[in-house]
Amino acid sequence: MSVINTTFILVGALVALLGVLTFFIPALERIINAPGGPRMKALIALIIGLIFLIVGLTVEIPVN
Repeated sequence: MSVINTTFILVGALVALLGVLTFFIPALERIINAPGGPRMKALIALIIGLIFLIVGLTVEIPVN
């Protein structure tokens, strides 16, 4: 696994964690730059984080 894949996994995990935490602590919604209310922003962050995790785990990104 390359450094880029590891970076995708770490960023995805952090964004997904931010999304989950925003469901319980709505004040964190100020960090997320997306339209909508706190729940919508939390859901967007969670989905984007999961996409980054899946890409980091499944797609081998070459380093040149």
